[in-house]
Amino acid sequence: MMMDKTRQAATVLAVCASILLAGMIIAYKPGMVTELIDFRFPTGVPPALGTTGFTTSATTDTTNNLKTLSVSGTGVIKVKANQATVSLGLYTENREASTAINENAAKMTVVITALKQLGFKDEDMQTTSYSVYPNYNWEIRMVIGYQVTNMIQIKIKDLTKVGPAIDAASSAGANKVDSIGFGITEETASAMKLQAYQAAIADAKSKSDVITSGLGIKVAGVQSVTESAYYPVVEYRSYDSSGASSVKETTPVLSGNLSVTVTLNIVYLIEPATA
Repeated sequence: MMMDKTRQAATVLAVCASILLAGMIIAYKPGMVTELIDFRFPTGVPPALGTTGFTTSATTDTTNNLKTLSVSGTGVIKVKANQATVSLGLYTENREASTAINENAAKMTVVITALKQLGFKDEDMQTTSYSVYPNYNWEIRMVIGYQVTNMIQIKIKDLTKVGPAIDAASSAGANKVDSIGFGITEETASAMKLQAYQAAIADAKSKSDVITSGLGIKVAGVQSVTESAYYPVVEYRSYDSSGASSVKETTPVLSGNLSVTVTLNIVYLIEPATA
């Protein structure tokens, strides 16, 4: 009997505590945080029937209303190409794959030897592709032979050797010249890039001067600068090697100019111009 009365009393206290807690939550205001944190349940109410405390958090908007002006500037520097790459090679055909492979290797050795006689070294040449394909006759539906193609790329730092290199390779047996590409060395690219940066900054500044003077504002600083593009443009030209080995004149090759381009995106901080 006594145990039942104790349980009833505990239940009543728990209900009262829940009602009291609900009322405080409904009436809660920001200024009452301290009071809520210091709240304690009445004596005799077990902690298990309620909660022991409250956790609060607050955020402050610290965003500054900065006025900015975004301007892009582009600098382009023209430079004459001082490096070239030539892609050339040869293909052989034979009914037997092994024969076609051996013939190709022998002829390519002659081509490489001819290029070395012009002063090119092993580090100036590299194989870019090597393939062995069956020649399939669809009319009789069978393989009638094999074609082997071996292509190399030559890096030429002396542009006066571009034409002689093509002629020497063609005379030695190269029957395929894919392309000639012109570029600039890394040292030249780095130097030209710095000049392009200066031109891009000057371009952006001239634009900002026109805009700020027209709108009655002034530049107060720079918020950020990002580089969106830099690239040297490389020209590639196809080359027809048919009949190259039958002429005595040196193949004329004109390199032309290349462009080093830098584009900067600058975000300026602005403020009203003083009277």
